[in-house]
Amino acid sequence: MNTRNITLVKTYSKRLFTAALLFASFNAAHAEWKVDFSRRTKEVRTQDLRAPASTDASPEVGPPAATPPPTFFESLFQPGDVAQEIVVLNTEKGFVPGTIRVKKGLNYQIHIVNVNDKEKNVSFVLDSFSEHHSTFYGKIKTFTIRPQKEGVYKFVSPETSAQGKLVVFPAGPETRVPASE
Repeated sequence: MNTRNITLVKTYSKRLFTAALLFASFNAAHAEWKVDFSRRTKEVRTQDLRAPASTDASPEVGPPAATPPPTFFESLFQPGDVAQEIVVLNTEKGFVPGTIRVKKGLNYQIHIVNVNDKEKNVSFVLDSFSEHHSTFYGKIKTFTIRPQKEGVYKFVSPETSAQGKLVVFPAGPETRVPASE
């Protein structure tokens, strides 16, 4: 066999493989879907599932019992208080995002990721919250804050002179104005 025949065989086999792949994907795209409805129930629920289940024959009338205020230790450790997650990238041009907006009294879990190719080991300093961390290239450093005072706080990376802002807003109810006004 000469090299010309080998080249023709390679070309033919590539075209044959491509044609087979196209044919297989065309058949898979036009496959018939069947749904099995044999396990469906025919009865319709008449009870509202959102209503609390009553154990007594006579329903209680009146306001629900008030829950006691949390104790000092319960107020420190609130298990139902979920932290919102924020990711901050430390890049060659600074922090992304440069400004973080949070609400007073809520928990925030902040993830700092160093993606700076030039500086492989830099620091992240959020002095107002006593957070000082070294961030290594490609690694994630995570910490949690719970802002208690409104204001604008600065975070920096001393090695690269990158700066950012953490803005703490009041935790009052959010007021929205309709767009049609």
